[in-house]
Amino acid sequence: MKEAAYYSKLPDNRVQCTLCPHHCKIRAGRHGFCITRENIGGKLIAANYCRPVSTAIDPIEKKPLFHFYPGSSIFSTGPNGCTFKCSFCQNHEISQTRLHGREITAERFVQMVEESRTIGIAYTYSEPAIWFETIMDIGVRIKKQGLKNVMVTNGYIEPSPLNDLLSIVDAMNIDIKSMNPSFYRRICKGSLEPVLKACETVKKAGCHLEITHLLVTGENDDPKETTALVDFMATHLGKETPLHISRYFPRYRMDHAPTPASLLERAWGIAHDRLDYVYVGNIATGDKENTFCPGCGELLISRHGYDMRRTARLVITSTGQPHCANCNRSIPMIL
Repeated sequence: MKEAAYYSKLPDNRVQCTLCPHHCKIRAGRHGFCITRENIGGKLIAANYCRPVSTAIDPIEKKPLFHFYPGSSIFSTGPNGCTFKCSFCQNHEISQTRLHGREITAERFVQMVEESRTIGIAYTYSEPAIWFETIMDIGVRIKKQGLKNVMVTNGYIEPSPLNDLLSIVDAMNIDIKSMNPSFYRRICKGSLEPVLKACETVKKAGCHLEITHLLVTGENDDPKETTALVDFMATHLGKETPLHISRYFPRYRMDHAPTPASLLERAWGIAHDRLDYVYVGNIATGDKENTFCPGCGELLISRHGYDMRRTARLVITSTGQPHCANCNRSIPMIL
């Protein structure tokens, strides 16, 4: 356990956490909304500090990140707890149930990443923002070793801690679950605006950013909502920012039917009209996981599941910038 960052003390041994927009006021002996930040004796404690509940070596495409060292592997791990209570949560066993993983030292964590012989570490599976203290302690060491820090996050975090993380994090995938504030209130028990602001902050900071959008049957699959998401991305994040439209399956407390392929195809078409790189995941879609040059349409990377093959049309200039060999268009990708 470690004393948490970003909180203030209140009368009667209470504390107020200021890491995420919930701003939980927590009585002694209780924990916050995320279930892992606890008031112990009038101090806010990060009870999940350096306690991973899952570890694996994953393809970077699984995060999903398609424009960040495609074809590489990354050491993946995550904490117990979450800042949301999504009724369709895919990892509810570790995000919504209080667990007590074994604590390891930050030094051992870094050693595990080095031994994995991957490009670095992805903080994922549940919500990594609530692992703030762990990421800051491990991430600085990871950077010193020339390795990469990646976050797969819901983006529900206050600006100051986000800026701290951006000093060490190389790439983020942020999940924009809906463009409807009521969706966040009803289904996630959070709010939309902080997520959109986080996306803009990450983009402006120069951190590599990709967006995921889970298309939930009957909840956020209206074409108007897809259009609103695409408009936000094109206007505020840039049309070169990759969008991953993902298929929903019944899980946890939601039993809606899986997203029909026709709705995924429709959402892809709406997004593809304005964004340069749009992908569909969690379903076989032919070529909709491939990367094409938005200038001339040449195939640059083909994907089948997690099998990635780079074509000869994707080349790197002397300055290290990928571009299309056919039309010489610059491709926003880190290789």
